[in-house]
Amino acid sequence: MLLYWAVVLGTTLARVVPLRVSYGIARLVGAGTYYAWRGGQRRCIQNMLHVTGGDAREARRIARASFANYLVYLVDFFRLIGSSSDDLRSRVRSDDWDAVRAEHDGRGIVVMTMHYGNWDLGAALIAMRGVPVAAIADRFANARVNDFVLGSREHLGMRIIPADRMGPGLIRALRSHEVVAVLVDIPAPESGVPVTFFGDTIMVSDGAARLALRTGAAVVAGMVPRVERWDEAVHATAATIPFTPTGDEVADARTITQAAFAIFEEHVRRDPAQWYIFRNLWRSDASRGTQQHMQSS
Repeated sequence: MLLYWAVVLGTTLARVVPLRVSYGIARLVGAGTYYAWRGGQRRCIQNMLHVTGGDAREARRIARASFANYLVYLVDFFRLIGSSSDDLRSRVRSDDWDAVRAEHDGRGIVVMTMHYGNWDLGAALIAMRGVPVAAIADRFANARVNDFVLGSREHLGMRIIPADRMGPGLIRALRSHEVVAVLVDIPAPESGVPVTFFGDTIMVSDGAARLALRTGAAVVAGMVPRVERWDEAVHATAATIPFTPTGDEVADARTITQAAFAIFEEHVRRDPAQWYIFRNLWRSDASRGTQQHMQSS
């Protein structure tokens, strides 16, 4: 219940408080969360060590900034609710979507993206053009928070499909030339495929790639990075991932997923503090964190 009312209060304040003031408060709360949530702090630093090539001081700095930027992202998300199409367009400095859609006219499109920048705005920009968008999202444990957040995304024009309910509906959507958006930087240590990211192996789901292979849909790597620290403006980038199916779905899906992460790595290198990753993505880090927890218990 407390979490629900915190979300409602945050939504209200984000709409009435001046933008820079909201961002300042968000960054302070983010910094406080970094120090209070020790598990999230440890996992974020472990992830950023891969980005910095082992530079621990820089990894800690980026992790602190990532926590702050995530709270800024929440302000932006709250401000999206109730925004008009003109409001959304005013936040975008450049947008690759029209060119990508024209390139794949008459086909469904699987958009692979990350917890980076303002990904909700990217899906909303597609939806406001009249293109049906199905977005796969995790559920929240709190039912009221879940209904509020997912309902807010649906208000922006997205059809939200819970990650635990993916099925034939997605295939029908893609065969009807719709867009399916999938966050793929989610660890899948048991069921995922190995791909190289920052020189080491991670295990992630290849479900998005398999959807494209089974439906003939195009695959696009999309990112929506923030332009400036104190401004809500973004660049909406989209890059087509070319592929030719070989008939080996397992190998093809891995190849497509690897190509997407190669593009994501370029974005993260440019501004790693816009990547919000508070779960262990590299399996070696997850096992080390478990051992440390057992030793300290």
